[in-house]
Amino acid sequence: MRVLYYGVHDVAYPRNARIRAYLADRFGAQITVVARRRHGSRLTRALVDARGLWQGSRHADVVVLAEMRTTHAPWAWLVARARGARLVVDRFIGLHETAVLDWGVVPPRSARALRLRLLDRLAVRLADVVLIDTEPRAEALRPVAGSTPVVALPVGAPAWARDLPPPPPSDVLRVLYYGNYIPLHGTERVVEALALVRRRRPVELMLVGGGPRRDGIRRLVERNGLRASCRFVDPVAESELLALIGRSDVVLGVFGDSPKALSVVANKVWQGLACGRTVVTQRSAALDELQAVVGPLLVQTEPGDAASLAAALIDVDERRGRPSGTGAVAASAIASDERAAPIAPALEALVARGFARLDAHFGAHLGERAHRGVPGVGR
Repeated sequence: MRVLYYGVHDVAYPRNARIRAYLADRFGAQITVVARRRHGSRLTRALVDARGLWQGSRHADVVVLAEMRTTHAPWAWLVARARGARLVVDRFIGLHETAVLDWGVVPPRSARALRLRLLDRLAVRLADVVLIDTEPRAEALRPVAGSTPVVALPVGAPAWARDLPPPPPSDVLRVLYYGNYIPLHGTERVVEALALVRRRRPVELMLVGGGPRRDGIRRLVERNGLRASCRFVDPVAESELLALIGRSDVVLGVFGDSPKALSVVANKVWQGLACGRTVVTQRSAALDELQAVVGPLLVQTEPGDAASLAAALIDVDERRGRPSGTGAVAASAIASDERAAPIAPALEALVARGFARLDAHFGAHLGERAHRGVPGVGR
């Protein structure tokens, strides 16, 4: 099978890297990656992207539109039809939900908001298969997709996220946030909760990452008198991030207010769990399958409630990074001398079940092309 993976913004980004690995491992796919053009004028970028799309799709069985290139769905559809290929759209990141609902940089009733919504809908309607990350988000897309299959592919944890030994004993609860301070993460709510936690127990929050909103969070920390309890760290490589997770008791998930924040399972949730750390994140139906696999390692808090987040952190046993079992949010405790089995294999099995849903869609299409004698199929 030959696949064109079009519009990739970063080949190391976990989402497209995992899907490409699945296609290569499951179908022996020969994958051509066409990265989005980042330099030059708008016209130059468009021409270079169009040339890459056309040339890269030669003999392709499948054209995959990457997660951050929804605006190019019409061109990807035209080329896929011309090549007799199946168009797969990864709707992992929506234009409208990001600009209007998450960031709030586009007024909801503006013409631009309407345009973004229409582009999102068009990308779904043009696809032969739509990919998304959780079942609640898939359910939201299916009325738009009509007869087009919408397949939920879990994000999963990357290979570097592996089971780690417990952190060294400490009287201080060591909490880790990492990311770009986007609204989805709800870092303002984390700071509010930290102020409540500090009244009850020693706590230290490490915030790793950059982005335009970091300075605002730093100022919020200072206004709340939390400078001594917080440490800001610039973005780090994966190997260093793994070490930081290893020294932490708790990894934080997402606490934003948007519909997306209530329906996703963030990369850091998967990564923290795979490393054997307690992960605290807000409650979501998207977490149901994950909760069944990891049990008390995953602690869910009430959405939009800093007090609930604070209670969850107060309730974590600082020596092991496990829920102590004394609070309403935490699940039952793990005995102090017990070492839990590695979580990563169970997480991979859960992800594999999600990806298996794609088999029927790709297998049927390849069979049709082989029957028609399309060049490249089966080689």
